Parts: sequence; C-alpha cells; structure tokens
Amino acid sequence: MFRNDRSRYFRHAFTSASLLLAVQFASAAWAEDAYALFDSIPAPPASLSGAQAATQVAAGSGSPSLVAPAYDAVNTRIRALLQPKGSVGGFDLGRASSDPAYAAQMQARMQNMSQAEKMAMAQQMMASQQGAAGSPGSTAAVAGFLGGQRPADLAAQQKMRALIEGALAAAGAKHKASDTALTAAAKACPQDKTGWPLESCTKALGTRSIAEHRAIEAAALGSELQAYTQARAIAQAELAKGRSLFASSGASPPAPLIAWAMIYAQMLRDYGDAITVRAAFWSRADQSKYTGQVTVSIGTPGGGEIGWPLESPHVASAKVGL
Repeated sequence: MFRNDRSRYFRHAFTSASLLLAVQFASAAWAEDAYALFDSIPAPPASLSGAQAATQVAAGSGSPSLVAPAYDAVNTRIRALLQPKGSVGGFDLGRASSDPAYAAQMQARMQNMSQAEKMAMAQQMMASQQGAAGSPGSTAAVAGFLGGQRPADLAAQQKMRALIEGALAAAGAKHKASDTALTAAAKACPQDKTGWPLESCTKALGTRSIAEHRAIEAAALGSELQAYTQARAIAQAELAKGRSLFASSGASPPAPLIAWAMIYAQMLRDYGDAITVRAAFWSRADQSKYTGQVTVSIGTPGGGEIGWPLESPHVASAKVGL
C-alpha cells in the first residue's frame, strides 16, 4: 500500500525526527535529475510475450520469485536519488544513512547540543539552500509550494490509484471466477476408489485453466495500459507545477522537493511492476495440479514453483489476485 506522507522515502535513512529534519534541509549533490528519472520509467509491455521477455525468475535467499529487472533498476535509482549526501553541522549524512551506529551517535550529539549550537546548525541548514527567500528555489518558496500543493497531490494520487487498481481488480475478478468454475468442474470429475477426482480429468482442467487465464490477462492488458497511461498523465501534470522550482535550484534541489517528485515516480514504478509481473506469470505458467482446487504455477529450476495468486507489497488489488 502507498502512504501519502513524504517522510516515507527518508525513513530508511534515519529513525529520529531531528535527523530527518537535518536531511530535509541539507544541501546535497544529487546524482541525477528527478524529472529525468520519472521520464525514464518504462511503460508495462503491451503483450504477454513482451511481459515474459521483461521478467525473469529469481531464486534469491528464499522462495523463487518473478521479477522485472527494469523496474527493480528504477527502484534502485530512486533510493540512490533520495540518499542524502554532504554534511550538516559536522554530520556526515551519507554515512548516517547506511551506518545505524553512527546515526545513533548523531542523534545523541544533537540531543546534547546547547540552544546556541542548535540555532547555529539551523542557520547553516537554512543558508545551504540556494536563492533568496523570495526566489523559486529558496527554502521558503519550496515549503510554500509543497504546503499549497498537498490537496492537489492527494487528489491526484487517489485518481491514479483508482484508475490502475480498478483495472487490476477487474481482471483479478475474472481470474478468480475462472478458478472458481474450474474447481467446481474438477469436483464433478469421475472419482477413484478413494473418492478423489481422477487425475486424467483434473489435469485436463489444469491445462484449460492456463489457457483461460492467459486469454483473460491478454485481454486485460489493454485496459491496464490505458489506465497506466492516464495515471502517468495525471502525475506529469502535477510535476509540471514544480519544474520552475527544480530549474532554479541548479544541481542541488532541496531534498523535500526531490521527495515530492519521487512519490509519483515510486507509484508509477510500483504499478508498472505489478502489471508486468502479473502478465508475465500467465505467459510463463506451465504446470497445474488439483489439491481440492485447480491451481496453476510456474516451474522453476531445482523443482521449485511460483504459484498463483501472486502478491504485491505495493498494490492493494493483489488481494484479488495481483
């Protein structure tokens, strides 16, 4: 699920509110332009074969999973872009983001600072921002923009979720209906002496299940891609409002502005990944079995399997079969 609070994207770096504040106001040499990253997010494939080509089976440290490397690469770039760099008040922000012990030392040191030291640090953080208070890239201008933008952001993100999750859920309902019908058919199969449906009958239904699900997913891709395109246009319209602020900030845009842009980038990345991986599952599904219901899976090297329904940590409609 998505969260609307912008601090989500800094939470991996620091655990205290004081350290978060330091990151938000620090000047940093960002590795790449946030708008260029947003524009580089690939659209989901338009076909099942395209989805298969865009994914691979990953063994990892646990159960095998289906991954889309292009979207994983975007996620890595987003995290790198949000990684704080430089220093504030003698604190190495980059080290603090990857060294919990150092971050704890920073927190303790900040708690023990005198009021005068805290004021001096605050002044340094404010001075690190480019431009006068009234210029587009100044701290005051950025804070004012983000505060005024919040209602539009909430509305835009709600529309994006409704569009894409609606399309995913509609297809998910059809997948579920197919599973329900085929399981009922399996229970009506001739039975062996133990009362269990004959494998010759359930296996044929498994083959039919793969074919039905592939047809459902192939037909759904059109509406899912349309929803994704519309959601992307909504995000672009909101991001266009901040282009002048980014441009005026030169090579070091304020961190809150970067985080704001990355909320939209992360949403598109997550949804693109969900659409791609689900389509790839049905393009790759190659085995079935009956265990009280007809189930389909992807066979993996070493005898493992990736089963349906898939689940996504990002998309609510996973609960109806990603």
